[in-house]
Amino acid sequence: MNRNQTTVFDPETIELLGSVPDGAWSSLLPEQQASISRKLVAERILVAAARGERDPARLRARALSNVARPDLKAS
Repeated sequence: MNRNQTTVFDPETIELLGSVPDGAWSSLLPEQQASISRKLVAERILVAAARGERDPARLRARALSNVARPDLKAS
């Protein structure tokens, strides 16, 4: 999302955007929370919503992409 770009969300989307970031954050383990900021999670959700995404699961998935999973070992 371009910082100079204005995006207007309808009331239903605003309500959705109020709940998705907290759900995404709480789904992370403490180790994962240490690898990403709440602000970045929220920004990723806003970018996806600005591109038209409205499905909460897909918004969370996009926000949490590239977050290290502690159950995976680096090769």
